[in-house]
Amino acid sequence: MTSPTKPSTVSLSVVMPAYNEQDAIEAAVDDVRRHVLNQIPDSELIVVNDGSRDRTGEILDQLAAADARIRPIHRPNGGHGPALLTGLKACQRAYMMLVDSDLQIPLDGFPQFWATIQEGYDGVFGIRRTRYDPKFRLFLTRVIRIALRLLFRVAPYDANVPCKLFRRDLWTAASPNIPPDTLAPSLFLAIFAESRGYRIAYRDVMHRERATGEVSIRRWKLIRFCAKGFLQLLTFRRRLRHAG
Repeated sequence: MTSPTKPSTVSLSVVMPAYNEQDAIEAAVDDVRRHVLNQIPDSELIVVNDGSRDRTGEILDQLAAADARIRPIHRPNGGHGPALLTGLKACQRAYMMLVDSDLQIPLDGFPQFWATIQEGYDGVFGIRRTRYDPKFRLFLTRVIRIALRLLFRVAPYDANVPCKLFRRDLWTAASPNIPPDTLAPSLFLAIFAESRGYRIAYRDVMHRERATGEVSIRRWKLIRFCAKGFLQLLTFRRRLRHAG
């Protein structure tokens, strides 16, 4: 697929879902501010507070009051996927970036991502070669990779990585196929990009152990989450086939 023409004005929206991250959220926002916002003109950080029960929302409001580039969105708890979609719908810039609020992926490698997408790529997606996640999550990641190969004939190494930079055009094309209750919209975006022939570059990112915050999906809930996610993948495949 031919890449779209570069927009004349450099602009970037960063989307960060957050849930019960009071101990990490200020550092996570500062990481985005230092490595991304301070480097890119006309950039913003949209943080979606997904019904946190701690001081996450309060801290975000304080940070936003001190920096107009930070835009909190507060919503009832609905899960990571719907929170991410809420942030994506609020984006108004020509480029979009997905990050998490747990500080597991540092953003000091952002300049490499930005330089790559300026070469004409539609997206730059991170790859966690070494991951500090529970063994069960790593096993499920391998299962997902096999499922994508069987269902979509694509095999991105780390499709659901929470570190993606892409053109707004890509999201505009993908979003009509992604329902509002999708559990893993970042994963679906990667599938869409690969299956539709968009020009995607992959770059290694560092992954650190989680130091603070709350893991929102435990083992048995994660199994139910994956079962529902698999059904959503089947529906997504039908949507893509119908779209042609």
